[in-house]
Amino acid sequence: MGQREWGFTMTQWVVVGTGALGMQWAQALHDSGEAVSLYVRDSEAAVVRLQTTQNSQVRELSLPRCQSAKDAGADAVWLLFVKAWQLEPLLRQLQGEGLADDATLIVSHNGLGAGEAYLAQQPNWQVYDLVTTHGAWRQNRYHSVLAGLGQSWIGRRQPTACAGTESSASTESSASTESSAGSVSGSEPPHWLDKLAAAWPPLQWDADIEQRRWRKLAVNCAINPLATLAGGVNGVLRSEEARAQIRAICEEIANVNPMLDADELVAEVQQVIRATAGNRCSMLQDIEAQRATEIDYLNGYVCEQGQQRQVFTRVNCEVAERIRQLELKSGVRSLE
Repeated sequence: MGQREWGFTMTQWVVVGTGALGMQWAQALHDSGEAVSLYVRDSEAAVVRLQTTQNSQVRELSLPRCQSAKDAGADAVWLLFVKAWQLEPLLRQLQGEGLADDATLIVSHNGLGAGEAYLAQQPNWQVYDLVTTHGAWRQNRYHSVLAGLGQSWIGRRQPTACAGTESSASTESSASTESSAGSVSGSEPPHWLDKLAAAWPPLQWDADIEQRRWRKLAVNCAINPLATLAGGVNGVLRSEEARAQIRAICEEIANVNPMLDADELVAEVQQVIRATAGNRCSMLQDIEAQRATEIDYLNGYVCEQGQQRQVFTRVNCEVAERIRQLELKSGVRSLE
């Protein structure tokens, strides 16, 4: 599906949903001449009309709607820019609709742990993680506003076990699965990478994407819940009290994953706070809009991993519980 007149095979890109970053990527891919469709479940229209804003310039974009997974080509590349808690239900939905057994999925969400058990049951899926520092927000359902330019990295999905904790048996099993599936190794970039990188640079290949995901986890664990609890923009975290909490959170994360350095994490968090001082984090926006947050995949994930490894994570556990209490008050979380 999809060839230029001169015969070069095109990659078919399917962007899932109308998340802020997903719409920006759809615009970028379309602008670079790629074949893009939008998977939207709650629309009957054959064409979905989007708006994207960059540097105060509003642009309109009409994309064909992908009605179900079976309508996409077998070699389609799926871009899943979703909330962490949305990932597993979405994967189940796509598989139920006939998603290809060897589907290529690019996944981007905050936190760790989302849909891992389900993904482990699909050894032939080609799963890639994308980490980005681009910022965007939704003005409405079909209008994305670019808040700030950053950079992105992508790499082959790896088990989220901390370095040094994965058993040799599981490593051998993973290697055997990759070999039998005929997939590329984790160190080899896929054939479509250049097209994705050209659409919205800079995008770099990272063969060790898992450690980058952990570093982003630390940044989100330090900023999102603390700014949400403070009820203000990220700049409120420049206080001495907030700095102490940030260090405690980062030290606990570095204890859970010894490949990380706490001082480096703290420095990275402070850099992001300076760059986004006037921004309201996504978690605060979720609470204010009475939407579920990603806390279970942020500090909640760190707390869970600490308990499994018998590593002290009291601060992360306390922060996670305080956000869950806010969710209870807003009615988006029920007592378990």
